[in-house]
Amino acid sequence: MIVLKSMKSKYIFILLMLSISVTGTAAATDDKTTDTTKQHPIRQPARMCEMGSQELDGLLPDLQHRLPVFKKRLQAICEMYTGCGPYCNDPLPDETKNWFPYQKTNCTMFVLYTAALTNSTSFNEALCHMRLLHYRNGEVHFKNRYHFTTDRISDPANSYFTACTEQFSADSAYLKKKTLTLNKKTDGSFLFDGKLGGWFKTLTIHYMPREGFTMGRLKPLPGVVGIAFVKKSNWDIGVLVGHEGILANGDLYHSSPGKGVNVQKNYLQTVFPDSDWEGFILFKINQVPLPSEYK
Repeated sequence: MIVLKSMKSKYIFILLMLSISVTGTAAATDDKTTDTTKQHPIRQPARMCEMGSQELDGLLPDLQHRLPVFKKRLQAICEMYTGCGPYCNDPLPDETKNWFPYQKTNCTMFVLYTAALTNSTSFNEALCHMRLLHYRNGEVHFKNRYHFTTDRISDPANSYFTACTEQFSADSAYLKKKTLTLNKKTDGSFLFDGKLGGWFKTLTIHYMPREGFTMGRLKPLPGVVGIAFVKKSNWDIGVLVGHEGILANGDLYHSSPGKGVNVQKNYLQTVFPDSDWEGFILFKINQVPLPSEYK
């Protein structure tokens, strides 16, 4: 096992492994070097959730430098989160003190963490991005939090995410749309009772249905894109989706109960057609500069 003693060499090693993983290429080696590598297996990159803030301060700027293309950097961070767990139902028990508990994931928080970290060159920048992408006006409070995925990805005020299902549909007539009032149950009561101060929002959003789905229903997808899964049984309680994750070159990176962050290969081709989801919504994860007041 190769042991990396210095912090600098650790980051170089991680980035080397990530560049091989993301690009699929590496420098050519002779037979002797290859044999030596086989005798001394190279360890995998450190998991993102196992790093401290100082380690992230060293890693994030190097990621920006070595992977300047935002989507490649996003994929690399998804890979570095793989294996993190276990799944946590409530990572935010006291969010005013810690609104970025990046060691604890569930499906939504995994997406948010990766968006914040990909946009950042330091741990403090990631803290600031997390405030802006997860809370209205960056004001950390339960009432200000984006509690609903469809609200977060369709709100023009949230520049980090953009719903884009229609853009990648090869047949607009095949798409379905759903109008729903978020946080309102069919009996008129609120899902969150009074915790959101009577907040509700009616929206209409398009989704790609599972019934009759084939890859031919889609235009070529970008290398990395967010995906949220429509869950019909949630509609009566004022919720449109039931899960979310990130598609990277067709593979689904997501955090799920019992597994933590894991990968399902060629998800839309091999898993989605036999799933229980009503359909899926695609959304872009955007590169956003940090406002000057947060620097």
